[in-house]
Amino acid sequence: MTWLFGREKEAMRRGDISLFLYQNSNVMGNVMPRLRALNPDPAIRFMTFKPYFDAADFPFVAGRSTDWFGAGHISRQDEDKFSKDTWHIYEHFASPVRKRGTFLGFDRRSEAKTGRPPDWVETFHDQKSLSQQEFYRRCHIVLQPTDTTENWPRVGFEAMASGSVLVVDRRGGWEQMVEHGKTGWLCECPGDFITYATKMAWEPHYREDMAAAARERGMALGGQEASMESWQEVFEAISRIPDS
Repeated sequence: MTWLFGREKEAMRRGDISLFLYQNSNVMGNVMPRLRALNPDPAIRFMTFKPYFDAADFPFVAGRSTDWFGAGHISRQDEDKFSKDTWHIYEHFASPVRKRGTFLGFDRRSEAKTGRPPDWVETFHDQKSLSQQEFYRRCHIVLQPTDTTENWPRVGFEAMASGSVLVVDRRGGWEQMVEHGKTGWLCECPGDFITYATKMAWEPHYREDMAAAARERGMALGGQEASMESWQEVFEAISRIPDS
């Protein structure tokens, strides 16, 4: 997680935890100093690991429609998963063809944060209403401004495997997952989201090149071999922890 729980801090004070594992170094770098302040024992280890993502259920979608341009958002329905500027961004990015919006994971909580969706945006409550695979087939880009700091988002791997280019916040796990301008776009303000979404709509060949590069990036970050090597290091570290 990207925050500390009360019981986690209590356990750190007591020295009950010998090894903390994180999915990315940005999150580890953020929480480690706060934990160290509670217990400076140098024997307590902090490590990152690479989780495995099986892309078999998310085939790459080539030859996407040129009659319309799809942008979407996929998450839980929680308010923090959305930005208050969502519809401003979606309404203001430009496309040479009809825009089509798809939101998977949207309900009254989401609408309370964003306001009512535009008529051209279709919303679905959860995967029972629309599958993740169909979501990515509809989306040339995943245009996803949020108010959260993501850890190591699974939807990033799903999008990269499926060929939907990520346009996301420049913070948290996205900063390590996405290579800006090569495998996706990292944004710091609503204007960035609008600019890069527009670029992807108007430059389909560039977008296709990015989608292909992102697929390779996802395989390198979440592939089985890389994950096994990472977990081997973790198991070796565990084996060196002295018995209490």
